Amino acid sequence: MAESSEPVLADGALDVQSDADSRARTSISTPVSTGGPKPIKRLLSQDRVSRIIPDTDSGTTIRYCSDFVRDFLRSDYNFCTAKFSVASRSKIVALDERFREANEWMDARLAWSRSFRRRSISLRYDTREIVVTHSLAGRLIRLLNQHDQLFDNVLGAYLAHNVNDKQKDAALLGAARHISAIHRLCIPDNNRFSRDGKLLDEEV
Repeated sequence: MAESSEPVLADGALDVQSDADSRARTSISTPVSTGGPKPIKRLLSQDRVSRIIPDTDSGTTIRYCSDFVRDFLRSDYNFCTAKFSVASRSKIVALDERFREANEWMDARLAWSRSFRRRSISLRYDTREIVVTHSLAGRLIRLLNQHDQLFDNVLGAYLAHNVNDKQKDAALLGAARHISAIHRLCIPDNNRFSRDGKLLDEEV
């Protein structure tokens, strides 16, 4: 009988060979770690809100017609609401004061804008779903709504030639400035505020 040309392996040798083949396949299919820190994935604003307050489910729909409110909702609103939710008492005091200033200014400007005869105009309104995580978020939404009420009133008065360019710009830029000031005050950490709500070593 002719002898086989293939080598004959014992049972134990077969096991060793199988293990070696398995390790070889694993080393090929699994990438080798290069070490070093893993890349940091930056959280989106909506993710930031859900990480800080995972159980929050309070939301509302806001209507807007101005570019300023549209851009603020896209870029700054979720950042502000996340900061409201983790703000210290000192920072809340500072934010409350800034809100009071903005509310007083906005109420006065709205009363002023209603004193003019206005041309009826049809503005395009869009909507956006937003999360409400804190009572200050509700106050921020009110300011955004007031901004667009002022925008509508002033534009109508301007088209009726009862408000000039300077008055129109002063009203709309002023409204945007007061809302943006609240966003800027959200940026410093809690330890940057004194007990009476003053921002330490810096003016915002």
